[in-house]
Amino acid sequence: MTRRLVIAGLLSASGVLAAGAAQSEPTLEGVLSAKGLSGFVTLDRLPMPDHPVLQTGRLVWEDTCMGCHGGNKATGAPKITATKKWQPRIAKGLPTLIDHATNGFVGKTYAEMPPRGANPDLSDSDVAAAVTFMVWASGGADQVLGFLAKKE
Repeated sequence: MTRRLVIAGLLSASGVLAAGAAQSEPTLEGVLSAKGLSGFVTLDRLPMPDHPVLQTGRLVWEDTCMGCHGGNKATGAPKITATKKWQPRIAKGLPTLIDHATNGFVGKTYAEMPPRGANPDLSDSDVAAAVTFMVWASGGADQVLGFLAKKE
């Protein structure tokens, strides 16, 4: 037991364990698939984006959106990382998706997106950041980066 701790300490001090930990962080390419990540998706399973708006959206997603968009099948909400479910939504454009998330929306299958994800304390910019993060993490990175570039 002591020998293992000494070896682990030496590896950690030399940076070997730190390098291994960095490789295990999720990447955008690693989380995208037609059905999305298996099981319920939590924040630790999603990549950290570079853009500050997306970083804010990631936190808002965890606090407000994850309960439905993490894979709760009972809600009918598209699961984050599920490119097949998100593709037709992304095609509508970010302004439409942001409007639906801000003001609420009832889809063709009667699944409801409540206004502000049922969190009235969210600002318009918080809602927009969460939507852009979900689109980014669900196959719409190119659209999101173009949208954010126009905003800057």
